Amino acid sequence: MSQKMSILLVPPSFWSEPRDPEAWLRALAILAKSETTTFSGYWSTWEQHLTNTISRRSTPGLFGLDRTNKPTKILGVGFLEQIPDSKNWKLSEQAELLLNLWRDNDTQKTLEALAVHLLQWSVWLRVLLLHLTLGDWRLIHWHKPIQVNSTSSNWTKDIENASLGAWLTSASSPLLQNNQSKNTKIKSNNSYNINLKFTENKLSLTSLKAPLYLLDSMGWLRNGQLILPSYLAQQPEIAILSPFANSPSTQLQSATSTYADIRGFSPVEPVMRSLAEKTAIASVLETGSSFEKWMDELLGAALTKGAIELHAAEPGQARHGRGLFGDRQRKLVNWSIHPEFDTLFQVFKPIN
Repeated sequence: MSQKMSILLVPPSFWSEPRDPEAWLRALAILAKSETTTFSGYWSTWEQHLTNTISRRSTPGLFGLDRTNKPTKILGVGFLEQIPDSKNWKLSEQAELLLNLWRDNDTQKTLEALAVHLLQWSVWLRVLLLHLTLGDWRLIHWHKPIQVNSTSSNWTKDIENASLGAWLTSASSPLLQNNQSKNTKIKSNNSYNINLKFTENKLSLTSLKAPLYLLDSMGWLRNGQLILPSYLAQQPEIAILSPFANSPSTQLQSATSTYADIRGFSPVEPVMRSLAEKTAIASVLETGSSFEKWMDELLGAALTKGAIELHAAEPGQARHGRGLFGDRQRKLVNWSIHPEFDTLFQVFKPIN
């Protein structure tokens, strides 16, 4: 087994005025116009270029993976990337793309691109959203927005890989490239032998209100949870941050729409098998009549409780598989799915 690799996570750093995300854009624009294309550490970069633009504590968040010393540190979101075999930094491709949008004077698209980048690359924001999804943390008042429900100081326990996001999943990820050179063993598609640690024992999470305000302004934050637009809900590394993007009711609705004919009728069995696949329970239902039993019990409860409204049903063909409750006269259904289905799904979810 390969030795576990340690990554240090420095305290969260964003723009200091929560309602002014463009502060970072102004800072990147200044660096892009600088006479030099390379920069030294974040403190000297601030002193030489950004003292009149952003605060000192807002600067580290612009930087990415720091390999100057071991263990490697994740400073921020990677708008500045370290030049290989050097202590100097340069603007990343993501920063250049963001600035091109900003130069086109499309503020809304620029801020949306910034929000998406943070959802992919900000480990701190991902830690927060994952804990909100799991119910470990909750949002309270904006002046002190985050309440940690756990007394544990190991805030990344069991979510290290998920919180690293694009640092692991991006093909251009410097962390991924760094690990490959060390032959770090991969246990699964999103499971690396990595231990995420903090550079300080006592940390304030107040600075996280800045990206939260940004998400709120996008309309992506409602009732303390991330609500993703459909195009983002298709990206697994981002969808994992929202409790609603991959909910059983959403997946069932998606499968129903995928299989529906032009009249709105869908074959029951293929739809339910798709739901089992998307919710990772298909393998548990492979033996005997387990699938049929699970399907009948879940749909029976959903129809009784009103979590699914059955509008019409009719016969189908052999390729449509088993009908509703084994009834060949009800192989095709037209139904509506409601959020209450999620609770029932958990009740009837098979145990490994």
